[in-house]
This record gives sequence, structure tokens and C-alpha cells, in this order.
Amino acid sequence: MTQKTIDIDRLLEEVGEFGKYQKLNIFYLGLSLLFTASSTMSFVFTTGDMNYRCLINECDASETEFEYWPSWLNHTVPFDFDEHRLSKCLRYTLNNSPNHTNITDKRFFRCDESDFNKSSSVPCDEFVFESGGETTIVSAFNIFCKNNKWKLTIVGTLNNIGQFISLPISGFLSDKYGRKNIIIIGSVLAATCGILRGLSINYTMFMILEFFDAFFSGGVYSATFIMGIGLVGGKHRVFASTVLSAYYPIGEALVGVLFWYVQDWRKFLIFVNLPGLGFALAYTIIPESVRWMVTAGKINEAIEELKYIAKYNGKKLSEESLKKLEMFKCSNEKEIEIEEMAMSTANSCSSQQAFKRAMTSKRILLRVINCSFCWMINTLIYYGLSMSSGSIVGNRYGNFILCSLVEIPALFLVIKIMNNCGRRESQCATLLVCSILCISIAFVPKHAVIINVLLYLIGKFSITISFVILYMYTAEMFPTEIRHSLLGICSMFGRIGSMVAPQTPLLVTYFGELSPLLLFSASALVSGLLALLFPETLNKKMPDTVLEAEQIGNSAS
Repeated sequence: MTQKTIDIDRLLEEVGEFGKYQKLNIFYLGLSLLFTASSTMSFVFTTGDMNYRCLINECDASETEFEYWPSWLNHTVPFDFDEHRLSKCLRYTLNNSPNHTNITDKRFFRCDESDFNKSSSVPCDEFVFESGGETTIVSAFNIFCKNNKWKLTIVGTLNNIGQFISLPISGFLSDKYGRKNIIIIGSVLAATCGILRGLSINYTMFMILEFFDAFFSGGVYSATFIMGIGLVGGKHRVFASTVLSAYYPIGEALVGVLFWYVQDWRKFLIFVNLPGLGFALAYTIIPESVRWMVTAGKINEAIEELKYIAKYNGKKLSEESLKKLEMFKCSNEKEIEIEEMAMSTANSCSSQQAFKRAMTSKRILLRVINCSFCWMINTLIYYGLSMSSGSIVGNRYGNFILCSLVEIPALFLVIKIMNNCGRRESQCATLLVCSILCISIAFVPKHAVIINVLLYLIGKFSITISFVILYMYTAEMFPTEIRHSLLGICSMFGRIGSMVAPQTPLLVTYFGELSPLLLFSASALVSGLLALLFPETLNKKMPDTVLEAEQIGNSAS
């Protein structure tokens, strides 16, 4: 009798399913997740707008050093007196006065109010930057004023496109060549692209490296997460996934802290990516996934790793388990291959039929559409709030850091909320709370900094909870036979939201500072109300077939 299957969870229970080995390696894997945050969110700072004004040739006293805010500035450029901000790209025209015929001779030009026509302004093409302020690609690649703002916002969209393309490719490579290779090689290549990006000589080079940085790091996140939850036994997976998830917002916060300190985009990219090169040394530290080694037929390696886990955790792998592993290794591979091919063909036909039944079921089809919309709105608001945190009153760096760290308590609270309040009500409530908070900021005076920041943070807190709920909820609503396919469809639409999110700063340019928050509020309201159309899945068996999935929505089920 051949041994065709191995119960890996049972083996982990024997060697220690959440011992010192698992805790140490979750810490190491968490560092790789922390690093991916720099690849994902660094563009928020490298593409940030800068403080600059028009160069006034007639008034600026020197050709080498210019004062950003001279005493004559309000006579030469338009001001928004309500916001007390100067126009970055416009200047007043000169008066055509006989007394000002020799404009280039500054001995006869006083730069006072009589020299300029405040009823007429023109765009300028030379600029003066605030000394001591942050530097971004704005000054490096001459990306000024409204007409070029798209060059800044498109960076974040390209970053998300890189991640989108990376996911299926890295998933295939991870299944074929192992999680460890994807984590280490992806981290090193992403770090290399990040450092080279800091040395970019033009905008095109910067954009190409931005794409590949996101492309290489996109697979690191998913491979690390899969490997991390595979290290532990079934009873500890929720906790392990929560701990791993918490590393990402910590990484986001560190990105904000580093740029706050450095304030130079080139130095920032080099410093934030240098540690990633250290993952080249991780081949001797991070182990390969035992689960992957077993499924890949690398049984000898799996046995050695299980023995090491047992020794590290103070346990022992039994002779019976070793015998089972040897039987599995020596089993008839051809017989297994034929059997697996037959099962694969049968499963493929079954999956195709199930997918066709689901798409012809009005209830399931509407659920997929509603769920896809909910994914898109959640990702739009989640990433949009992170990217727009610098636009709210107060310190933009502190706001970004707090907006990142507020995710951590949300991650640990979400399971209790779902179990006590149900999935549907929790999904609806968190989206509606986020909607109310986003719109509330519009009615709070700007001088009330603490209230504005607090409302913003609670909004990010609620959308984080909503996102985690949605991930689990999606898996519970659809049948096992096509669950991965339908989850993939919904998450694919979610990526549309993350691609659109970096463009929301353009709304500020054309429609005012509150326009992104108004968009988030309206979309969260609509999605929250539509969430009430979902079936409740709390304490209900996960459906295995399309028929069972349809019956979840019945009041009698």
C-alpha cells in the first residue's frame, strides 16, 4: 500500500506548531513584509509637491541665491488670502509706465505696489524654491504647475500596475521554485531598483525603475504571507496572519519617519532600500516552507527541516511519522502522477461547469458584481486615505505615520467584531462610519487640528476593519469548487481602486482640498448600503457547491 498524502498539520503538532522556531521565523518574514512597504508607499513622498514661487527677474536681487518669501512678494504674485497661500505658477504683469522704461536696471526699480498690475497675471517658467524644505522629483525633473501634475500622480498608478502584473507571475514561480527564492530574490531586486531609482537622471528612468521595484516586491508580499501562515498549525493561523499583517503598517510608518528626517528624495530612496540588499544573506537564515517541500516532492529536505524544527522547539519527530514520510517518498510516482492528472482533468471540468452555473445564477452573479464593487471602493479609500494624509491640517509626516499605525489595533480588533456583530452588519457599519467621518472633516474648522486628525485616523481605522472583513467575507460567500476563481475576480476589481487612488491628489488641484474626502465619503456610503444585500455567513457552513452558496441568502437557511 502506497502512502499518497501527508497530513502536514499533524506533523507540525508533533514538532511544535507555534514554538520558538515559528516565532523566530515569523519575525524574519515580518521584516520582509516591512520592507515591501517602502516599495509600495515611497512614491507618496518622492512625488510630493514642493513649495516654490515664480522667479521675478525684476525684483530678485541675485542670480545664485533667492529669498523664497521676500517683503515685496505680495506685490508681485497673486495670493489666496483665505488660505494665505501664494500662487506657485502665476505672477502679476508689469505696469506700462514711462517711469519704468529701464526695467533691467534695478537701481530705478523698487518692486512696490505701483510697479505691477494686480488685475492681470501671467504664467511663469522659472521658479524659486523654499530653502531648507524637502526636495522631490518636482525640482529634479521640472514637474511644475497644474499641466504637469499628472506626471506625479501617474507614478503611484504605475506602481500598482507593477504589483498587479507581478501577482500571477510570482504565484506561478513561487509554486514551482519555492517561497524562499521569491522572497529573497524579489527583495534584493526590488532594493536594487529602489537604489537605482534614487540615482535616476531623468523622469523616464525613474518611471521604469518604479515599475520594476513594485513588480519585484509585489510577489514578496504574497509569498511571505503564504509561507508565514504555513509555518504554524491550524489553531494559530489567524493570530500569525494578524501579526504578519501588522508589520506592513509599521513599515509604512518608518517610511514617513525616514523622509521626515532626510527630506531629500534621492537620499531617502538609497537609505530606505539599502537594508533590502541584506536579504541576500537570508539564504542561511530563512528556511524553505516544509509544506512546499512536501508538495514539490523534496521529502529528504522536508524530513531534515522537520527534525530541525522539533529540536529547536524541544520536541521530537516520532519514528511513525518518519516511516510515513519515507513511504510517501518511495511511493509509486507514476501511479500518483496518473491519478493526479485524472483528478486534475475531472476537477477542471467540474470547475468549468460550476463557474458556468454560478454565472447563470442571478443571485450569485449579482453577489459577484456587488462584491467586486465593494472591493474596488475599499481599496480606493484605503490607499486614498494613506496617500491623502499629507493634505489634512497639521504635520504631514506625523499624519502619515499615525494614519499607518492606526491599522495595527484595527487588525487585532476585527475578529472580535465579526464574531460578535456578524459579517454583513460589520461590513455595512464600518463603511458607513468611514463615510460619515470623511464628510465630517469638511465641516470642522481648519484651526481645530486635533479634531481633524482624529476624524481622519478613525476613518482609516474603520476602512482597515472593513477591508479585513471583506477578505474573509468574500471567501465565505462563494462555493469551494470556484472560491479561488471568484475571489480572484473580486480582488482584480479591487486593484482598479488601488490604481485610481494615486490620482485622487489631482482632485485637490482642480476641485479643492476636500474633494478626495467627499469622493471617499460618497463611495463608502453607496458601498455600505449595498453591503446589506450580502447574505449573512456568521456561524454558517461554508458552501461547497453553487447550490449551497445560493441557499445562504435564503431566510430559512
